[in-house]
Amino acid sequence: MSSDALSRTINRPLILVIGKARQLGFALVSLMALILLFSILNPRFLSYINWYHISQQGTIIMVLALGQAFIIATAGIDISQGSVLALSAMIAAGAMVSFHVSPVFGVMTALLTGAAAGAANGLAVTRLNVPPFIASLGMLSAALGAALLLTGGSPIFGLPNGYLTISQGKLLGFPHMAWIAFALALVAAFVLNKTRFGRYTLAIGSNAESARRAGINVERHLLAVYILGGVASAIGGILYAGYTAAALPTAGQNDELFSIAAVVIGGGSLFGGVGTILGTTIGALLMTVLANGSQLAGISPFVEQVVLGVVVVAAVFVDNLRRRS
Repeated sequence: MSSDALSRTINRPLILVIGKARQLGFALVSLMALILLFSILNPRFLSYINWYHISQQGTIIMVLALGQAFIIATAGIDISQGSVLALSAMIAAGAMVSFHVSPVFGVMTALLTGAAAGAANGLAVTRLNVPPFIASLGMLSAALGAALLLTGGSPIFGLPNGYLTISQGKLLGFPHMAWIAFALALVAAFVLNKTRFGRYTLAIGSNAESARRAGINVERHLLAVYILGGVASAIGGILYAGYTAAALPTAGQNDELFSIAAVVIGGGSLFGGVGTILGTTIGALLMTVLANGSQLAGISPFVEQVVLGVVVVAAVFVDNLRRRS
């Protein structure tokens, strides 16, 4: 090995650390700039009640982004999150309202639905060799169609109070759903950074063939990652239905775009091999602040959709530049 190659090999971990720190700094500075801008445009932005709402709104995006972070770290993607969220919530709500099952059983049916959807995505990617984008695109359509078919497109109301407490209850001045998302973020950070599962995830994203030669069962691990992503979508559905006190077949639309943007803005790479839960959390909060601040500033929701599209494209562009550097 030449001296230059040896030097690059030795310095690579340091380069990755510096790159992650730089991206985290960029995301944090961007978040602070948005908070300053919206607080100037509308003083109510900094009020406790508004940040209480931000903690509720951001919870869904954060939970979805946590699942998306693991999938993107393997160089995959899941654009079916919003539809799986809606389907999981509809099935859980239907079981509780129509069959009067307990909230615990309702939650379990939602989690199983999300896991099944994630497994279908994973099997399509690993067994059928379908690209992740196409596999999840098919699931997006299938899950949305199933959610609409369940009640003919009508929402489900009348959820039991025990279920609503999951999202609407309070602890230390903030909703239960925010604390649940925070706990999931801590668990995700530990798994990604401190466990074999996390190391395998990043190794597959860096070079799947090298990971296979190192003895990693790539197909089985990818299946597990997509199941994890499906479960994250189901948790998002559980929290969303509890938050709105209803299950909507069209819930979660565009949420997958927010989660993808959150991961990339936070330092994840669409080319795989890189992931940071702290950055993903900051990215999710940034996307939530953008949506909430735009509403308080009186910006049209149609303009907000345009801004979302621009942010997603910009995030991918920045990821490209970071990868080249």
